[in-house]
Amino acid sequence: MTGQNGQDEKLVYIISDGIGQSAISLLKASMIQFDFPSSALRIFSRVDDKERINTILANAKEDKAFVAFTIAKKEIRQFVHDRCVEEDILHHDILGPPLEKLTAYLGREPKEGANLLRRVDSKYFERIEAIEFTMKYDDGQDVKKVFEADIIIIGLSRTSKTPTSYFLAQQGYKVVNVPLMPEVPIPEEVYQVDQNRVVCLVMDSEVLQKIRSARVKHYRTTNKYTDLGRIFNEMEMVYELARKNRKWHLVDTTNKSVEETAREIIGMVYGPSRA
Repeated sequence: MTGQNGQDEKLVYIISDGIGQSAISLLKASMIQFDFPSSALRIFSRVDDKERINTILANAKEDKAFVAFTIAKKEIRQFVHDRCVEEDILHHDILGPPLEKLTAYLGREPKEGANLLRRVDSKYFERIEAIEFTMKYDDGQDVKKVFEADIIIIGLSRTSKTPTSYFLAQQGYKVVNVPLMPEVPIPEEVYQVDQNRVVCLVMDSEVLQKIRSARVKHYRTTNKYTDLGRIFNEMEMVYELARKNRKWHLVDTTNKSVEETAREIIGMVYGPSRA
């Protein structure tokens, strides 16, 4: 093919037995080093039969294209390589070499599933979506979003709501956390969702006082935020709420890591097998 400047246009063919996303990402990352336009990519997805491969490679030879391929099945992968050698087509096997080296290292054969990576990619994007959701609706930013959340966390200030929410989001759970304050009623929306998804965080009052005191020590203030008597009353309010709402899950975060708290929450809401 001839470009607008009269020179042969350079094309890159990508052949994949999946959707080809890994090959596309790799080639784009490589091509940008040469100011090579991504429009020069030709994508051939879900290719798993030799007849179609022959047709694609015939066109690639005519276009003098570079051929890159990600194919899980060794037989088909070898066929593409052999045909490229026979037709003198410059080519690169993206998936084959690492699979062969891992086979030797691990002492086992690969599954050769074309859609396995797509499943991993799907989970990855679900986690990204969960993280974006959780960050956007942190600390009660939009309580109406509890209807879209997988888990709703409520708790007093400094009981580890936000870090726990973020850790859960990294596991793929959309989380809305709602602060509890004695002067502010709990939004009605919290009572309208599946109550099994509501988790109430509690903490030892004296430990909470230390955490709050460390938080405000630089502000030179003596408000009731760190008053132990007030904290006792706040915590009693939380336990009373939990007694009234029997389906809520009560999780004590005292001296627990975020990971421990998150596992406990997942186990309570979704069962031990998911924790």
